[in-house]
Amino acid sequence: MQKPDRALPEESQWDLLAEHGLESWFSCQWADTEDGNEIARRLGVDPRDGTLCDFQTAMQSYDDDPKKLIVWVGEHSAGWSAILTVSGVTVPPHLIEALSADGKRVLEAYYVEEADPGKLLYTYDREYCGDIFPPSSPGGWMEVPEFEAHASGLELIGEISDAETFDRYLCMAGRITGRFIDRAWFASTRTLYHVPQEA
Repeated sequence: MQKPDRALPEESQWDLLAEHGLESWFSCQWADTEDGNEIARRLGVDPRDGTLCDFQTAMQSYDDDPKKLIVWVGEHSAGWSAILTVSGVTVPPHLIEALSADGKRVLEAYYVEEADPGKLLYTYDREYCGDIFPPSSPGGWMEVPEFEAHASGLELIGEISDAETFDRYLCMAGRITGRFIDRAWFASTRTLYHVPQEA
């Protein structure tokens, strides 16, 4: 059995995003709590206002108005929940701070085709700690050294595309949270929330 900090997904993370129509724009947060109601409250939403649905139903709520933030929230792995942005640019910084309050960790991955080649950000207890990225050589420099063990075999060596780079970022997120994005992840039922602009 592979060590968790060296594990690799069964399928390419990027290919799964592309298969589900997320290859041109993707924004997801992982918060280290399994309490979806608490996540809703921290986002400024009444948990009772959510709608349980699958991924396809959630994506039907897409609105091209960047000010309308709609998220699909639910279990990711033991101790972690996923917050997938369905509509809106991304979860704004003040809500990332709220999600990470009281000693919580939040990973934030986003990719925007032809605008941003992708990032994986780390916030802990309301403080942005830096970008998480595999180094350019084994044992090379990382902005957040606590995740160095999770970078093994994912080094950004040679000429690789933005898609391949972002795939490695998502592998880092999977190693840290204990679960990669997979088909069961997309087949899950989670809760859809419309986050008010004043949240």
